[in-house]
Amino acid sequence: MSTPTPQQAEDLLSQVESHQTRARSGDAWPLVTMLFVYSAAVSVGILAVGIIEDNTTQLILLGAGGAWLVPAIIVYVVKALSWSRRSTVLLCTWLPLIFVAFFIAIIVDSFTPTSWVPFAAAGFLWVLSPIMALFGLRR
Repeated sequence: MSTPTPQQAEDLLSQVESHQTRARSGDAWPLVTMLFVYSAAVSVGILAVGIIEDNTTQLILLGAGGAWLVPAIIVYVVKALSWSRRSTVLLCTWLPLIFVAFFIAIIVDSFTPTSWVPFAAAGFLWVLSPIMALFGLRR
């Protein structure tokens, strides 16, 4: 294998940059859509936990919200064309925040059913989702 000329090296670097740009734009919308669905499903479930005192009804509504997670994953896996570092960072940032808000709300509600924490956690997710989406869609 021969050493590329400076022009060939520049062309190769240009191709790599072009592929990275396409990977980011091809992956951004499915990932952001999936994470929006996660955020919406979890925040609606958290609101149900905060509003409803019956544990069975809470579980039914949490399950109904959770049912949206499966189609979100399917759409993401089918439509995501590639995986980029930005996708990994976004996923590894957004999902833990969703789960932390969810678990804090559930734990606090189980000890203090009239607490404001589930409402704050749901509001946190509603505010966080568009902000994280902007990071995910940024080029």
